Amino acid sequence: MSARWLLVAAVLAAAGCGGDSTEAHIRLVVADKNIRKEGIECAGALPFQYVHAQAPFQVEATDGKVVAEGELPAGRSRNAEPDVDWEVERIPTFCVVDFDVDVPKPAPYRLRLSRGRPLDFTVPAGGEKPIEVVLG
Repeated sequence: MSARWLLVAAVLAAAGCGGDSTEAHIRLVVADKNIRKEGIECAGALPFQYVHAQAPFQVEATDGKVVAEGELPAGRSRNAEPDVDWEVERIPTFCVVDFDVDVPKPAPYRLRLSRGRPLDFTVPAGGEKPIEVVLG
């Protein structure tokens, strides 16, 4: 194989093309109901303070094999009860952390954070986005 084709294959592999991996968009909803402004950067409030920017995470297959790992980005606050017009600036919110992971295939997986129970989720075939995982 020529050097040119090796470079093309490397670029496609890095982009996730030509492999069996699937990109999963995870939406981790920390149901902490902390009082804050909606739409601001946030981290989990007590008892979920371990959910914050740069906190480590792992994604495991059902056999316990780690298939992805990384660090969480910062979350954004979202109205915990969107049907309620609170008529104030600071309201009960959830901290929502969105991030992407590459997993081997559409299948059931488990999200592990530094503390707390593992959170099960399924990556469907067809790449449905986002996959909502609720903590709390």
